Amino acid sequence: MPLVVLRPLVGLLRVCSCGAIVLVLLIAGCRHAETEGLPPGTTLEDLPEGESWDVHLRSTQDGRPTLEIDAPYLARYQRPDTTYIYLGPPPADSAGAARVRVRLFDGGGAPQATVEAAQAWFYPSDGRLVAEGAVRAEVTGGGGARIEAPGLTARTGGAFTATGGATADLAGRAQARVRARTISGLGGRYEADGGAVVETSSGRRLESGRVVWSETAGRFSAPGAFAFTGPAERIRGVDLSATADLSRYTFRRASGQIEVQE
Repeated sequence: MPLVVLRPLVGLLRVCSCGAIVLVLLIAGCRHAETEGLPPGTTLEDLPEGESWDVHLRSTQDGRPTLEIDAPYLARYQRPDTTYIYLGPPPADSAGAARVRVRLFDGGGAPQATVEAAQAWFYPSDGRLVAEGAVRAEVTGGGGARIEAPGLTARTGGAFTATGGATADLAGRAQARVRARTISGLGGRYEADGGAVVETSSGRRLESGRVVWSETAGRFSAPGAFAFTGPAERIRGVDLSATADLSRYTFRRASGQIEVQE
């Protein structure tokens, strides 16, 4: 008996009273108990509950948008401990050029983040999106930022973490570029960890193991050791606090050298 591939008649999004977003796939047919035709080492349990191609989905609650998905392929998996939705190239086109695009919204229907990636996994139970493959994202809140990274996790609450070596172009008051191994943010507060570098358009540069930007306070802080260079200064110290353009700053103590040219 040949393998029957399950394809959904309809893909739709439903929002539960608890606020969690659940993707419901209405499936035509049922699975056969036979395993003939499956790839070696594959069982029926490995197959998705439903699939869809060229997906364009939009979810609303009380007329407000909650989630939008554009993807070349979608598959829903039901596992004993979780349910998740895979977005990416179809199985027969693993190197496909089409990309995934997901938009997340807050409870009032305002955009929180737009994420583009080669592939992504969405977990409806906690509103978590995990994206991989040349990720580009725009996040809002506190001025917002444009993010590029190999991987990124975003949540419907607005929090995000970019990993694998990330770059964030901060909008709002900072107007600066931040690079680090990991960049995370929520509500206008951004943390860069692991070889953090901040560069402003005026040519000032801050390096530290960890840098924090607060849109509310309008300040960068480097709680550990830092190195700072500007048009006429080179400073090394500890516990820096600086304005958005790094033109004015204070620090707790000098370490190594202070050179300021008049």
